[in-house]
Amino acid sequence: MQKRTSFLLVILLLAQLSFGQFDTSFARKHITRCTDSLVKGFRTQNWELFALYSNPAIIGTMGGKEAFINTIRETFAAIPASAWKSYKPGKVIQIIQLPRELQSVSELISVVEFQGRRVTATTYLIGQSWDGGLNWTFFDSQNDINTVREIKPDISPAIKLPPRKEKMERVDENGKIIPPPAKTPKKRSGNKKPG
Repeated sequence: MQKRTSFLLVILLLAQLSFGQFDTSFARKHITRCTDSLVKGFRTQNWELFALYSNPAIIGTMGGKEAFINTIRETFAAIPASAWKSYKPGKVIQIIQLPRELQSVSELISVVEFQGRRVTATTYLIGQSWDGGLNWTFFDSQNDINTVREIKPDISPAIKLPPRKEKMERVDENGKIIPPPAKTPKKRSGNKKPG
């Protein structure tokens, strides 16, 4: 009887431990799926789709979904769709499990050519899931943890933002990089003392 009781306790303990394990591959797969959808909404200017994967707190502070969509539409109207050479999700950098939600940091890589400049940037999205990692919403971290805390005061202290990567180059009308002008050495002026 004692062996049977011990065996049942071991089985129950193992079952509890297995349910407590966090599957980062599941979360990573769904972060990628949801960032793909966010990016597709942006690239196709399907602002309804973009809003679906945008953080609800951001949408709320902007006055609701319609106001959010109007603001996004107006903000990006000045940049022609053809200026966006690339806008895609990158790697999932971090996933944090909290008691009531999951949080993540993932890359967003963009290349924009506009007004004779090409800007290549890697910024970081903060992701949030309330359903165990199946569905995710995101907001741009602005690469500033203080801004993140304003938007999401309960952000995990374990979240770490890598530095923003940005490269700016001049380009011609065909998108070819214009090399920077050669640096000429400065001529030394003779500081002759009057004699």
